[in-house]
Amino acid sequence: MNISGPGLVCAATLQELQTFGLQNAEPIESDKLWRIPEGYAAVTGAGIPIAMLRLIPWIQSLKPAWIVNIGIAGAYPESHLEISDVVVGTSEVFADLGMEMPDEEGFRPLSAFPFADPLLRSPLPLWIPEWITGAKQGRGATVNRCTGKDGTGWLRRKIFATDFESMEGAAVALAARELKIPVCEIRAISNLAAKRDMRPENIQIALSSLKTFWEIHRNKLGNPLS
Repeated sequence: MNISGPGLVCAATLQELQTFGLQNAEPIESDKLWRIPEGYAAVTGAGIPIAMLRLIPWIQSLKPAWIVNIGIAGAYPESHLEISDVVVGTSEVFADLGMEMPDEEGFRPLSAFPFADPLLRSPLPLWIPEWITGAKQGRGATVNRCTGKDGTGWLRRKIFATDFESMEGAAVALAARELKIPVCEIRAISNLAAKRDMRPENIQIALSSLKTFWEIHRNKLGNPLS
């Protein structure tokens, strides 16, 4: 896949977006959208609804050639991801969109039902540029309720075969897919998606790791992407 032209770098929060670097960025919308040398940078807001609400009109008006979605994430059990790891998503899925059931697992994804839209029947594929080095790969899950218990983390990994979770990844992937724009997801692990660890220092470790990643890789966004 050969892609050139201005793109869009987005994150759920300003703190996450600042790991990419906003020095000398030109504000377009206060605290939400900037012009940068690579194209545009944006804060989508946290969660599926606000991310899609903001992102779709931006894509339609700015017409980016590509999207890179960045931020922090939780790692599921047995994913082989650890705090501070940088992971590139291979796919995304809406992992708590479905039905509560009375059986042992207690949940069945919407994709298991005949009325599910074809777009939600399989994971949304993500673009992995060849210039990315020093990062692991994993399958992403997007949730409305972040995992806080061991059982929830194990169940989500079992049902969806996913490695990490966020609150916006699949929303960005779905919006980009519908508008036919390649999207790459790059996250740093800030916690284990099991029994919740509330230590704030792990978030800072993840943000620092993501900042280091972009200090190495940002210059590659100025060239045609492969």
